[in-house]
Amino acid sequence: MINRHEQILNIVNRENEVSVNRLAELLKVSLVTIRSDLRALEEEKLLMRTHGGAALPPVDDITHRLSINFPTKKRIAAAAADLVKDGETILLEAGSTISLMARFLAERKDLNVITNNAFVARQFKNSLSVNVILMGGLFQKESETLVGPLVAEYLSYYNFSKVFLGMDGFTSDEGLMCRDLERAEVMARFVEKGETIYVLSDSGKFGKTAVRTVCPPGDIDCIITDGNLEESYRTFFTGIGTEILEV
Repeated sequence: MINRHEQILNIVNRENEVSVNRLAELLKVSLVTIRSDLRALEEEKLLMRTHGGAALPPVDDITHRLSINFPTKKRIAAAAADLVKDGETILLEAGSTISLMARFLAERKDLNVITNNAFVARQFKNSLSVNVILMGGLFQKESETLVGPLVAEYLSYYNFSKVFLGMDGFTSDEGLMCRDLERAEVMARFVEKGETIYVLSDSGKFGKTAVRTVCPPGDIDCIITDGNLEESYRTFFTGIGTEILEV
């Protein structure tokens, strides 16, 4: 991604909706260039074009969440993808950083991916060497996540070596948290079933709380985050034996 695209995403996230004229003025480029940039960013599912400008999609829409802290999420996603070996069977949960991770995995060989998110599954649509299993369930339209008891039933049919999760909050007392009750229930089942649990999140979510606890801190094997994690959390994770990968 070119630097100007990142600047556009930052402006749209700050102002919620912005015109082509204002973007051209702020970035000192032509209207033609801005329109081309917006088309490219919309194709990447990073924003929504409007008449004469661009805007953020609804808050739970995956496109909206992808655009927030995009450069940081991309680094985290790339680091997580490097932990996956060809030939493995892994589970990718829902989430914007997870979907970016899926893009990095699309060229892998003989990889088996199990997921409960349709957007994540679509990242592999042009891949010839990745097998994707999309679990059934109740479809949450904005996040494109499948939830409910049917997902748990599907889990009984599959084995996977690694689980990759996002999160909405984390504290040392409660552990990993999610703001969606149905999604949290599914995530908890993934943690129970998985061998190695990885959590992908920017450092800003540590110290925040959400409605439902997914799992206690000790269930997490590795945290993949950016370099701004507070020292207290570094000390905490080291103390309980959780690996920290900062990018």
